[in-house]
Amino acid sequence: MRTEFRRDMDHNYLILQEDIVVDTSAYQVRMLAGNVIPSILKCRIQSLDGSQFFSYDITSKQPLSVLYEEKKFRIRDLQMVFGGFVNVMEELTEFLMNPEQLILRPEYIYLDIESQKVYFCCLPGFHREIQEQFRELTEYILPKLEHEDDQAVVLGYGIYKKALEPGFQLETVKAAVYRKEEIKKEKSDFSSEEKPGNKTELEKKEQKADLYQEISEQNEKEEKKNIFKNRKIKSAAVCAAGLLLLLSVLATSALGYIPWLSVETAIAAGIFILGLGALSVWIFEKKKRKQENAEIWKKKSDKPLPEREMALHESKRSEDLSEKGNQGEDQVETELGETGALFDKNFREDSVFGETVVLSTSQQQGPASFVSREPGELATIYLDRDLMVVGKLVNAADAVIPVPTVSRVHARIRKKDDGYYLTDLNSRNGTAVNGIMLKGNEEYLLQDEDEVDFAQARYVFLK
Repeated sequence: MRTEFRRDMDHNYLILQEDIVVDTSAYQVRMLAGNVIPSILKCRIQSLDGSQFFSYDITSKQPLSVLYEEKKFRIRDLQMVFGGFVNVMEELTEFLMNPEQLILRPEYIYLDIESQKVYFCCLPGFHREIQEQFRELTEYILPKLEHEDDQAVVLGYGIYKKALEPGFQLETVKAAVYRKEEIKKEKSDFSSEEKPGNKTELEKKEQKADLYQEISEQNEKEEKKNIFKNRKIKSAAVCAAGLLLLLSVLATSALGYIPWLSVETAIAAGIFILGLGALSVWIFEKKKRKQENAEIWKKKSDKPLPEREMALHESKRSEDLSEKGNQGEDQVETELGETGALFDKNFREDSVFGETVVLSTSQQQGPASFVSREPGELATIYLDRDLMVVGKLVNAADAVIPVPTVSRVHARIRKKDDGYYLTDLNSRNGTAVNGIMLKGNEEYLLQDEDEVDFAQARYVFLK
């Protein structure tokens, strides 16, 4: 089986080709080309020089092999992947399709991050026992389990054990996956019934942080309202002065103090002066607004950690200190650094959406960065990790770019010994370097002062 990636104007495709020729009139092929199976990637069949190509639309979707290259599988991730497997198997049975045509390798299983839906490749002419493929999929997942998540460990190893048993049954996987979801729901319902008077220290700090944020937002609104009011007063004053000057010229001309100046000429001159004054005010206000926006952006990019995240971090640190007892503060801080507790994935969902946010274990500048080519528009992205994902979805990207044309998960930057490599992640509008669009799955070695465009977000790469 040969694999390649292609891109047209606004779509990305995975191209698969089998060595054997497939009968395109067969029921299995017609069902696949009809795109009626929800969990199967949309497919087109193309022929060229007697060879058949199966083209799968993977726009805005990412393979498991990329998403979980550095990330661990938690209980929610396992439920999503195994639940997707159960769904596609039931759909194939409903449409009388052969499940052994599925390709269960991680690089051919795609995830839509926003909808959290899993899509699979179904390739006519490909035949491999489904139990063997599923066992290999679980063996890929086991080393990537988040072992601090007890539910994930129990579910992962439990399903792996079932995949080894002879006479593999889909119902056993289904029962295991949805039983875990029921347990999770029961725990959630139980915790929601707790009395509001028994608040933990963390909840109190969260409530305090929420109040602080609400007050800050209210003050910001009042400040904007005052700025708008002052601008209206200035504009009215300029217009009044211009109108007064126009009336003065007209009155002087009408009384004959300026005999050489006709009334028509005086009116035209007054209108010209009034328009010139209004234009000057508009230009001045535009420059002033640009300066204010640049100052606001600078304050936001230089501000300390958000109050909410600081409260969560302090609470987590206090709990760990009390648990560790006599082990010492230095050892606890080291363990917090190793587990990434300061910026856990849960904290990312509380980040401010509306500015570029680089989530890292420190706020220090990294050895390389992306700087906006339009100062004041987008914040600098510091490459302070070995692997960073760029996009506009807050809980999926390490660097968030709030631009509509940027995909939810747009591109990846990987640090290697010889430099930083940029890869487009099947984004809808593409990633360009120095005006040249990157191809699917291409790794480009960034050079100093390369101009990089994430769709319409324009940056310069600086080492």
